[in-house]
Amino acid sequence: MGKIWMKTRYDSSMGMEIPHSWNFANAMYGFRELGAEIIPYHTIAEIYDQVKEDDIVLDYIDQCETIFHKFGVRADLPDYPSVLRKFLGRKIWKDTINSISSDERKWSAGYFVKPAERCKAFTGKRISSLHDLIGCGSCYEDYEVYVSEPIDIVAEWRTFIRYDQILDVRPYGSVREDRYEGFLYCYDAGVLQDMLKAFRTWDERPAACSMDICYTEDGRTLLVEMNDAYALGCYGLPSIQYAQLISARWSQLMKHKDEYDFHDDRGETGWQI
Repeated sequence: MGKIWMKTRYDSSMGMEIPHSWNFANAMYGFRELGAEIIPYHTIAEIYDQVKEDDIVLDYIDQCETIFHKFGVRADLPDYPSVLRKFLGRKIWKDTINSISSDERKWSAGYFVKPAERCKAFTGKRISSLHDLIGCGSCYEDYEVYVSEPIDIVAEWRTFIRYDQILDVRPYGSVREDRYEGFLYCYDAGVLQDMLKAFRTWDERPAACSMDICYTEDGRTLLVEMNDAYALGCYGLPSIQYAQLISARWSQLMKHKDEYDFHDDRGETGWQI
């Protein structure tokens, strides 16, 4: 069984090493309950040569991708898989950030703009003025972005999926007037079930991921985007489930048995439906 490497930091007020983030702490509790060997570290350079293919690294996206690259692995989960596009409820296309910032028709249209896959230049947001472009890069760095028609979201949830099953659906707030009001709304469970059925038809689907959904002002339940399990915040998901979610995806990417699945019918790199 492989090791679990966890990024930590020294907390001077407590005089001790602690997990570098709440997400790492939650994963640590889960893996500890699952009987894993957990090894703390500070920087990915410290452990790079020691990490083996059957290990798991609890770190941020860039650092995880450094380890994937070491083993020739590319984690490339699309934000909007073709099998789920009918649930988007809006048009989405690609452009470049410089094209948007230099065209008043684009930066004043109120489009939602976010970096395309594998680009983390800024957090996605609605662009309605030049002021909104602050922090979205510079003219010296032109990169691809997703652009989507705006929708009036009043509540959002993160749907955690592991081996084709929904583990939990966790709220992560509302965008309405900077106040959390997500508890006033509820998604359509039937639409969510239809999304899961469509997800299961995806031949190259991940063993673990999130399917973020929202409820709109006009009463629709829509897909916001997909996110890869190795790069997910836990949003209150129980620690053991969170650890198993991470393990499922790392095992699939690294092409070895998921030691924390505790089922005999998953296969080495996949699962039976």
